[in-house]
Amino acid sequence: MRKQQGFTLIEIAIVLVIIGLLLGGVLKGQELITSARVRNLISQQDGVKAAFFGFLDRYRAYPGDYNQAQANIPSCAACAQGNNNG
Repeated sequence: MRKQQGFTLIEIAIVLVIIGLLLGGVLKGQELITSARVRNLISQQDGVKAAFFGFLDRYRAYPGDYNQAQANIPSCAACAQGNNNG
């Protein structure tokens, strides 16, 4: 019987394949996380845009520059009277 001194070529190849699969899975997972963050950011941006245009449609003035805020928005805690110049 021969005494085994090291790993065979097949054993090394199997280990390398397993390492490659693990690295591929980690990289794909990071890509999915980044993609989800980008989608979330775009969704938040769309929400802000919708709120902005909703305010503009309702009050016919830009948010933050509405000179009738104290009179028309009763829940306004700190209304700064704007000058309606945009």
